[in-house]
Parts: sequence; C-alpha cells; structure tokens
Amino acid sequence: MMKCRFCKHSLEHVVVDLKNQPSANCLLSVEDLISLKQGKREPKGRLTTYICNNCSLVQLGNITAPEDLFTNDYVYYSSFSHEWVEHARVFVEKIICKFSLTSKSRVLEIGSNDGYLLQHFVFHNIPCQGIDPAGQAAKAAEKKGVNTIVGFFDKTTSQEIIQQFGACDLIVGNNVFAHVPKIREFINAIKLCLSEEGVISLEFPHLASLVEYTQFDTIYDEHYFYHSIIALTKIFSEFSLKIIEVTELPTHGGSLRIFLTHKANNKYPISRSVGHILNKELIMKLDRKEGFKEFQKKAALIRQNALNFIKEKKEKGHSIIGFGAAAKGNVFLNYCGINSDDIKFVVDDTPAKQGNFLPGSHIPIVEVGAIQDLKPNIIIILPWNFREEICQKLNFVKEWGGQLVTFIPEIKIS
Repeated sequence: MMKCRFCKHSLEHVVVDLKNQPSANCLLSVEDLISLKQGKREPKGRLTTYICNNCSLVQLGNITAPEDLFTNDYVYYSSFSHEWVEHARVFVEKIICKFSLTSKSRVLEIGSNDGYLLQHFVFHNIPCQGIDPAGQAAKAAEKKGVNTIVGFFDKTTSQEIIQQFGACDLIVGNNVFAHVPKIREFINAIKLCLSEEGVISLEFPHLASLVEYTQFDTIYDEHYFYHSIIALTKIFSEFSLKIIEVTELPTHGGSLRIFLTHKANNKYPISRSVGHILNKELIMKLDRKEGFKEFQKKAALIRQNALNFIKEKKEKGHSIIGFGAAAKGNVFLNYCGINSDDIKFVVDDTPAKQGNFLPGSHIPIVEVGAIQDLKPNIIIILPWNFREEICQKLNFVKEWGGQLVTFIPEIKIS
C-alpha cells in the first residue's frame, strides 16, 4: 500500500488513472526510435493520482526520481515563452513595491531555470541568487547576470546559500513546489533560508482549476503534487509558517500565487483572500474523495471527443499537425492513443527539441517553417494554456483556411 508523502497515511482513493505513460519530457532521438523498432521497450509507468483522506494532499502514486527528470540537459527553457517572461517582469515590478525591496535585500529563486525572472531583479540592482538542477539552463542564466547554483534545493544547498548569500527577504518558487517529492525536507530548507520578516512566494497550478476544467494533462510524472489551500494550510502550519495572501492567476489554465511568512511574523496581516479560496475549495469538496467522483468520466469524454474529431478530419483527407512539444501534450496524446498515424508532426520553437520524437506517440518534432511548407488543414495546440499567444503567432494559417484546435476542457476551433 502506497503512503502519503506528507503524513504517511495509506493512499486508497484514486482521483484519476491515466494509464501507462512514458516520462512526459523524455524526448526520443532517431537512435532511440531505431532501438525500439529492434525490440527495445520504451519505459512506461502507471500514471495514477490519489487523494490522502487524512491530510487531503492530492499526489501521484508511483513516481520517477527527480534526478532522472531534471537532468543537466533538461530541455525546457522559460524564456522561450514571451508571455511567461512578461508574467515574471510584472511580478517583479509589483513585488519590489509590495515588500519594499532594495539593494540591501536578498532574493532567492528556487528552480530559476534560464534566469527568466531573476534577470528583472538584476535590472533593479537587487541582489539575487538562483538554484536549478539543469546545468545548461543555468549557463543561460549566468549570461543574463544571474548567479546560479547547479543542484537541487535541499538542506545542504540551503546551508550553502545562507553562508554565501545570507538569509533571504524574498524566496520565489514558480512552478517548482509541485515538482518536489520530499515535501517536508523542501519546506524545512525554505524556512531555514528565510529571514525573520522574509516572505515566500510560491506559484503552482490550482487543484480547483484542474478539477473544474478537467485539466487531466496537467498531471504528469514531474508534478508529484496537485495543491489546494485546504491541504497547504495544514502542511505549512506544522512548520510554523502561515499563508498571508492568495492570488488567482490565469497561468497554466488557472494557478495560485501564495505568500507565506513565519507564524511569529506579525508585520503582514492575513488577507481575506485566504479564506475566500479556502471556502471555494470546501464547496467543491476538494478535501475528500467525493470532490473527484466525476473526474475520470470527464477525462474519458474529452478523449473520445478528440478521437472522433481526428477520425472525421482524416476521413475527409485533411492534414493534421500539432503545435508545441509540451509535457502536457504528451500526456494528452498518450492517454488518447493518438500517434504519428494521426498527427504528421509537431512544430516547436525550441531548437533542442527539434529533430527528436515525442515519447509514446513517436511523432516527429520539427521547426515552425514546416507549417508553411505543408499548409495543414488542422493544427492541434497541445499547450492549450498558451492558446492566445500561439493563435496570434499562427494567425497566418488563415491564408489557406487552416484551423487551430484545442480539446481541453472542450473542443475549441479558431
């Protein structure tokens, strides 16, 4: 019997089972594909999510070790999304004023990637430090003037940060908190780095949005947890930390930004926003299994609608491609059983991804110029959370009547 990664209670209640899946960001090379054709098996694991009926923490069952996922050559670079870089810039501008940060302040970002966020603190001459396990992304950050430790954030690296950089007045973790399986160790390490009146800012996809809009493709092997304020209030309380503010964000289909501080720090009052989101989650019954009873059925309906749509278009002789070799897209494709017989190729802006193949579906990844060459009838946008940005980028496909399609939470055609 699997145990909750926080409270060690038995995990019994399934939220959703997305079948056997390969690692969502494990792209395949030409050599890998040849090996598979020669009989080598592609590694896959059961992608099942549970809710703990003791602490209400929603989490994956079987997991892949983080050191096998977030390697030196991890291919995701935040700066390839102009929308995400702008999101970071606006955050920095607001946070400097909100917490009166100056050249004497200390800012730490965990999971700093290629410096997409900390570069804005550098611009304002506010000392900052990044930490990220992806060495290649860290090199890109260093070129932007962002000091970056290559490694995972834990007790050892947190002590190194304190010794070399000092206690931190602001600690930022954007889309990193869900990626940490050893949640207790992680929170302890954050608390260790936090100054007496310091603040922690964490952003993560909101469990409420995942459930409300059936965003099953947000569930993959890099996301060990799916957070709610219900569970986090209990969790942080054990570490004498308190949530002082919660903001709903449109990013990733619906995220939360929470601010935390030491329970003994009375500098900042607790905002009404905390109770507002907590009540919303309680109404949705996200503290117990009853809140998820229709989720599996809704995911299956999205899968069937997508398969019916693709079948209909193929029967009409329409050419179909995908846009964005994103992890969420790979979960969607593999859960639906869509492969290279259905989608000719996927285009992606990231040079490191081009020339490879998607895991499981084995769809080739090519550069964006291939769209003009083929002039496809249908382009399926796999990272639907960037739909508006991508639709603007691909507006030229209307020249030949091309259609842009997303399937979650329902079929939407532009």
